Amino acid sequence: MAAEWGHVEPDEDPRETVVRELSEELNLAADFIQSNPLFITVTRTLGHGDHTDVSLWYLVRSDSSRSIEFDRGEFHGVRWFDFDEIPFKRSDPHMRRFVAKLRALLSH
Repeated sequence: MAAEWGHVEPDEDPRETVVRELSEELNLAADFIQSNPLFITVTRTLGHGDHTDVSLWYLVRSDSSRSIEFDRGEFHGVRWFDFDEIPFKRSDPHMRRFVAKLRALLSH
């Protein structure tokens, strides 16, 4: 599992954002598993200006045996995680709920 965060540009469809951000920052193609987001969250963000983030969580397919060529200006490092390895304390506050929903979907 890899997580990626990007911002939708004005007049950009959120799916186009997924394609652009995965390509620019992780050199991955966006092979969508489903066309709509699996999960939508709202998070109050502090830091670079107090604001609210609305996040659309899409599912995309990729080959986890492939190393990720990432933008070193955006990330210090990246790696794939198995579900039981995800560092929830260092992840998005909604990651645990997202993974639970994803695991339930995969078990069907």
